[in-house]
Amino acid sequence: MSLSTYQRHLDNIPKQYRLLKLFRPPIYVIELSNNQVSSVCYYKDGSSKRHQINADFSNRRMVIADFNKFSKALADLLIKFPRHFLWMSAIASVNVTEVLADGLTNIEIKVVKEAFFVGSTHAKRKIVHTAVSYQGQPVAINE
Repeated sequence: MSLSTYQRHLDNIPKQYRLLKLFRPPIYVIELSNNQVSSVCYYKDGSSKRHQINADFSNRRMVIADFNKFSKALADLLIKFPRHFLWMSAIASVNVTEVLADGLTNIEIKVVKEAFFVGSTHAKRKIVHTAVSYQGQPVAINE
């Protein structure tokens, strides 16, 4: 099961990371809901590890109401996973599972991506690409 999940996420990596795909990097699949961040890290050998962090970063209207607390929670979550061989880069897929009245707005998508960049930097993990989805459906910033 884990190996097929890993391969499915690896197949969805954008073309600009084709070279990284050859090294078969670890993939973080993160679920974000009200004051809770959980993650499963899939490795190329089919193994996986799961961790969860609860923090006070949400309110009743927004999944991410406090950027600093959210990026700190992400850093704390990523530190729980072992550092990868030769500081290898990783890929992240963030799924917002909390039901929002109008779905995710462009600014919320940008906040998730920026917070992940800040959190991974604080955790000393290199994440080269973050895909955001809402309730399992991929979303992109509309220009």
